[in-house]
Amino acid sequence: MGIQRKRTKGALSTLAVTAAIGVVATTVSVTAAGTAAAVPAKLVQDYSCVFPLINADPIKITITADIPSEIQKGQATPAFEIDANTLVSSRAAQGLGLVGARTLEGKATADITVNTPSGPLSGIKVENDVAKGNIPSPPADFSVVATGHAPSLTFDQTGDGSIDVNNISLHDMIARDANGKPVQLVTGKDTFDAACTLTSTDKTLHRFKVVDNPTNPTDPTNPTNPTDPTNPTNPTNPTSPTNPTNPTNPTDPTNPTNPTNPTDPTNPTSPTNPTNPTNPTPPIHLSYGLTGSSVIKAANGTAALAGGIEADFDLASGTYNADLTLNPTSGKFSILGFLPATAKIEFQQAGRTNGTLNTAGDLTTKSSMYVKLPEIAVFGIPLGGGADCKSGTPADVNLTSDGRFDPLSGGKLKGTYTLPPLKSCGAFNDILSAFTSGPGNTINMTLAKKG
Repeated sequence: MGIQRKRTKGALSTLAVTAAIGVVATTVSVTAAGTAAAVPAKLVQDYSCVFPLINADPIKITITADIPSEIQKGQATPAFEIDANTLVSSRAAQGLGLVGARTLEGKATADITVNTPSGPLSGIKVENDVAKGNIPSPPADFSVVATGHAPSLTFDQTGDGSIDVNNISLHDMIARDANGKPVQLVTGKDTFDAACTLTSTDKTLHRFKVVDNPTNPTDPTNPTNPTDPTNPTNPTNPTSPTNPTNPTNPTDPTNPTNPTNPTDPTNPTSPTNPTNPTNPTPPIHLSYGLTGSSVIKAANGTAALAGGIEADFDLASGTYNADLTLNPTSGKFSILGFLPATAKIEFQQAGRTNGTLNTAGDLTTKSSMYVKLPEIAVFGIPLGGGADCKSGTPADVNLTSDGRFDPLSGGKLKGTYTLPPLKSCGAFNDILSAFTSGPGNTINMTLAKKG
């Protein structure tokens, strides 16, 4: 290959900060040194990295270093320092904040090619530790700076060379909460990996030349004595200048020709339709199972709740829209405090559930639904119900998290709601409505992430 490689630790440092992740900063250390003065080298690369929770998210890495433009053949290159500034998105900071992460650390591996005068040296995998970095709160775009050092290489052939950074991968990353405890972005694991894809085209950090070693100069011969300079000749007297000739009278200018009428401009071509802007980052889809219960105050009883929720969460705004499913259930009640009653209960959603989730773990939900009572019985005797028996208007159910809600695992919710009066429940509609509808009803439920 025309190159000898000394295996020394540390060629590329990549610091990543993601998601939520998220987030990445990268330092790349590559190879060069030499006989010539160092010159500034700079490489800007864009990557898309796939993190837990937030999926694909972009990072921008600016790599800078002072690297010699010439390297002597046969001379081992000393290690030199390279700095990298990685711009991380506020979306990644938001995602990490939602799960309570405050710092990120881990390892990064870079794939490097050194193009030598005798051919490319590819497949160089360089691993470095990722230093612990803080995740900003409130979420914002931020930069992480890291440094690294090159391994030593020796070239045995002269010619042109270059250093290419092909890709990076993040692995064994650890997000920690404010107490230093690992946050499990992957179920059952304290660490996670993030595969990154280069989305820009430039890979070359630096170009250099490998040159021959300078030879020892031969002893100079004794310089010859300089010859005596000849006496300068006396300058000749300058000739007298000739009188300038009289200028000729200018000729009369010709009358300008009348300008021709401009031709009618051609009809401008219709502007091309602007390209559609790139779609914003798609929301994160989260699925939860639901269990809990609701106390109906007027009926003096409780109904069990079960179902699920499918949420699409927008990290940038901290909001979500969701489809709520509540399974049919039943409840036992005590009308007037002593009449045993039972009811079959169903729920018909009047719209999508929506709400907010912030980095403090505060979750809010707003749902609107009809409450249906297909069957109501007292002492086992049916008194009303039917397919059309339901609340006259949707019940608005607003819930908040009871403690911190973790989107990666779930949490508890609670709230109160008013049950509107019933309609279409048969001959005893008004009586049944009086013993079921009204304010002060409560809900307590637990959401547990699926998968």
